Amino acid sequence: MSARNVMFFLVFGFATLAAQAGPWPPPASIGKDAPVTLAELGKLGCAPGLERFLPGVYYYCVGARDLANHRDASGVEMLKLAAAWGSKPAQFTLGVGYFNGDIAAQDRARGLAWLGLASERRDPSYQAVLRSAWKQASPAEQARANALWKAMLPTYGDARAAKRAERRYQHERDQLLGSVTLGQRICIAGLTQRDMAAIPTPKIGTTLSPFQLSIGCPGGAPASFVLHRLDGFAGSLFDGLEGHVTVGPLSPVREQGKP
Repeated sequence: MSARNVMFFLVFGFATLAAQAGPWPPPASIGKDAPVTLAELGKLGCAPGLERFLPGVYYYCVGARDLANHRDASGVEMLKLAAAWGSKPAQFTLGVGYFNGDIAAQDRARGLAWLGLASERRDPSYQAVLRSAWKQASPAEQARANALWKAMLPTYGDARAAKRAERRYQHERDQLLGSVTLGQRICIAGLTQRDMAAIPTPKIGTTLSPFQLSIGCPGGAPASFVLHRLDGFAGSLFDGLEGHVTVGPLSPVREQGKP
């Protein structure tokens, strides 16, 4: 399976959430049983206001959209940003992409390392792909994958990346909760208003400003509605994350005395 085909499955849930995130009706092409085509992925509206609350969700969307439009270098960088904010779909897409060499120069060991990170929460589908890829790899590739995985774990593992994302979301959610109590209306570009001024793909190391978050976003929606939608996105990002994060060896076959 190619990384682009992987995105068809992984982005579907995001696209459904995005389509239902505002007061407008979702597009007819996005429904429970509708496939997500490459053309639809390329036009996916990534709500820039999500970056403030859930950068892992936002950057994954931008990365998937860039890859769908064959902007591979930018797409890979955006996926890495998402991965650093705990996005397992981003890590999985990078794993398949590097292993197959269809979004970057083929590097099977690096692909295995990304797949190991993606499988950290024991998702059965991710683990199945990791096991299959592991069996195809040579002993030298497996050894290098373990070394890469150990080096990447402090940045991309759940103990740092997901917990960092959790803290950020909880802080921003607490700020929003006060608006719910006061009955205020909130405007988040792309989430409470479909029509908004286009915002270019962010550059590495930059953060969208509050001004950018409000461009083309008049009126807003009740804070309670916005909070409910944000919690839906948060659920997709933190799905399977345990309260206490532990890490184990990369190898998908856990045998005594083997890595």
